[in-house]
Amino acid sequence: MINFPVPYPDEIIYSTIARYGVHFGITSPKQLLDDIYGDRKVVATIDLPNRFSLISAHLQDSKRDNGSKFDIDTLIYEHTLFPLFAPFVPEDRRIKCRAWMKASSKGAIHLMLGIAASRIKVRNHLRYCPICIQEQISIYGEPYWKRIWQVAGIDHCPLHGLLLTAQVPNKTQHRHQFFPAMPSYCPIQPQSIAPAF
Repeated sequence: MINFPVPYPDEIIYSTIARYGVHFGITSPKQLLDDIYGDRKVVATIDLPNRFSLISAHLQDSKRDNGSKFDIDTLIYEHTLFPLFAPFVPEDRRIKCRAWMKASSKGAIHLMLGIAASRIKVRNHLRYCPICIQEQISIYGEPYWKRIWQVAGIDHCPLHGLLLTAQVPNKTQHRHQFFPAMPSYCPIQPQSIAPAF
């Protein structure tokens, strides 16, 4: 795929796909799924997406600053929430989950990692730090969803203050849509200061 965006530091793949849609002016969620996956039934997953073999193939010509390519494991460990769950499952389960993320899990990865039954629920909405968004626009020319903002239990940006909830439509009604971190969803507004530790 020509011009698939290179993920920014700590950017979730969900965000990279959403930026692709913005770059090419794709307004139809189904058209975006066709372009990226060739499948209109893919669910836009924030925490543990799958089909990384396709994403890696789209990035095959993109190189990191150190010259290495975006292999599947790099994408999984640097651009998803998988590293938060991996240390708490046996190695055979971790290998199976990575295999599902490379191909298709059909939701089984959330069961395998115990997320579906956990008391700590995965967030069903995107969060952001307004100051970080402004810095991203200044540095990269566009905003993106950072991985740390989406972690359950983390309510503050480590640098600026309380994370805000993005004004993105309900996930259950828009299961196939990737929403970019645009000002319409992430208004720049005051936030509470992070507590002193």
